[in-house]
Amino acid sequence: MSTTFAVKVPSRYDEGEFEEIEVAFRSAYVRWENPLAQLLPDDLEVIPLDNSAQGIYTIGDIRKAVNDNNLGIR
Repeated sequence: MSTTFAVKVPSRYDEGEFEEIEVAFRSAYVRWENPLAQLLPDDLEVIPLDNSAQGIYTIGDIRKAVNDNNLGIR
C-alpha cells in the first residue's frame, strides 16, 4: 500500500490556516519527494495523506526508512 507523507506549515495566504507540503512517498520503498525535506529536524511530525502511517510518524522515521532502503533492508 503506497502512502504520501507531508508536513503541516502555516498558510502564506490565509491567516490561521495550514498547508501540507509533501516530503516523502512509500510504496515498495521510501523516497524523498522534496529535496529540502532531508534538512528538517528528526523530531518533526509527518502526516500520512492517503493511507495509514504504518510506523512512520516523524522525519527521523522517514530518514531511517530511506537509509534502510540504501542498505538493501526491506
